[in-house]
Amino acid sequence: MSRSLTNKFSLSYAIEASLGVAGTSWFLLEPNTISTFGATITTVPRDPISKTRQRKKGAVTDLDSAVEIEADLTMSHLTDFIEAFFFVTAVNADMVFNPSAVTGTGYTVPAITAAQSPKLETYTLMFARGFTTAANNGLKLVNADIATSATEITVTGLTVEASPPANAELEYAGVRAATSDLAITVTSGVATLVSSATLNFTVLGLTVGQFIHVGGLLTANQFSAGAGFGRITSITATTLLLDKLDSTIATDPGTGDTVDLLFGRFMRNVDVDDSEFLERTFTFEGAFADLDSVGTDEFEYAKGNFCNTMAFNLPLTDKATITFGFVGTDTDVPTTTRKTGASTAKSPNKTAAFNTSSDIARLRITNVDETGLTTDFKSLTLTINNNVTPEKVLATLGAKFINTGNFDIDIEAQLLFTEGDVVAAIRNNTTVTMDFQVNNDDGAIYFDIPSMTLGGGGKDFPVDESILINTTAQAFEDTTLLTSLGASLFAVVP
Repeated sequence: MSRSLTNKFSLSYAIEASLGVAGTSWFLLEPNTISTFGATITTVPRDPISKTRQRKKGAVTDLDSAVEIEADLTMSHLTDFIEAFFFVTAVNADMVFNPSAVTGTGYTVPAITAAQSPKLETYTLMFARGFTTAANNGLKLVNADIATSATEITVTGLTVEASPPANAELEYAGVRAATSDLAITVTSGVATLVSSATLNFTVLGLTVGQFIHVGGLLTANQFSAGAGFGRITSITATTLLLDKLDSTIATDPGTGDTVDLLFGRFMRNVDVDDSEFLERTFTFEGAFADLDSVGTDEFEYAKGNFCNTMAFNLPLTDKATITFGFVGTDTDVPTTTRKTGASTAKSPNKTAAFNTSSDIARLRITNVDETGLTTDFKSLTLTINNNVTPEKVLATLGAKFINTGNFDIDIEAQLLFTEGDVVAAIRNNTTVTMDFQVNNDDGAIYFDIPSMTLGGGGKDFPVDESILINTTAQAFEDTTLLTSLGASLFAVVP
């Protein structure tokens, strides 16, 4: 008899065309553990009063379908599902391409749309990864304005590559202003970034609440006074206002400087009637090798999966991990018939794990005026919960519909007890803010919780160590940004 071994199992997913109907583009996952996959059946036996003192055969009465996995936090794992967990279409989601070829002059892509064309100008920066030829990877400056319907994004210095890997990617990375075009003024923690000629900030896909990096990968593409991150609070054609600044950002007239602004996709939770609101569901394929007595592979499909919970775990001196929980409508019984496209699922291309020692570039809780409360964390877990529940009806086994609830953001953290104001903030229910950023060679993620309150406050007293304080936090709708959580994704940062 054959055995189906865990090490021969593979898990992949497809975005559904409609609830329970898988699309044809499939993507492989790299889970560390799979705690739940597929259907859990409830059977209720008959249990009559009888001299036989035995049960009678009962009936199948219910079915719950779910998928829950834990994986290393990588850029690929995050970008697979983060839009769906936010229930939003990311800003600049249309600016990620899978080129079908590399010519001597550019990357061959599907016809450029009217929405994409204004972002593809001679100042646009794109980041390429996953190509076989090294020269075709890295940060690239677009060298011509790309018109609507064009099928090539042109850059210099490429090598012909007729058939790139299926997961090769070209991603929007920011812009490069002309020499002496940008100037920056910093006053009381707020930066005013001004473009005198080259850039129109309103057509770049920038959004209030989004983080950008002022300055490029090289010092030649930074202000002389320094570079760093900031959060956009206002946008006009010629001016950006930024707060939550890195201390390395300072006033600079920009004379003689050729400055890059790095940014990418951005998402935040929105109202259900917003044009960017998105309900996205998934089908998951479990591929079981050698499942039956003749060693035939069989495939099981969990359908109609809504995004329920996503937890980011930052333990001490370890890898960061991410846990996904999905609630679905049904799971088919294993079959030898595979769904269209599943056999050619794309492998992830951004698989470097984030570690919690050197890949965390920023982690802090501050008051709303940005005076610091703490930056000394021992551990942190951030959980997104969409409060998804199945809707059962008579005459249907499993869920006929899926209900989605409120978008809740919760934090659990352990801190060094270095600041008594933390206790005061807990007791006084003070509104505070939190942001943290992790980065590696695959890019960066910047999370921003604009408004939250702290809870807990219990202390640990380990012998010969620092006193620790255990705290929780609950995010709530910010009165200015009208969101609970923002996430800025970068293709590349210094």
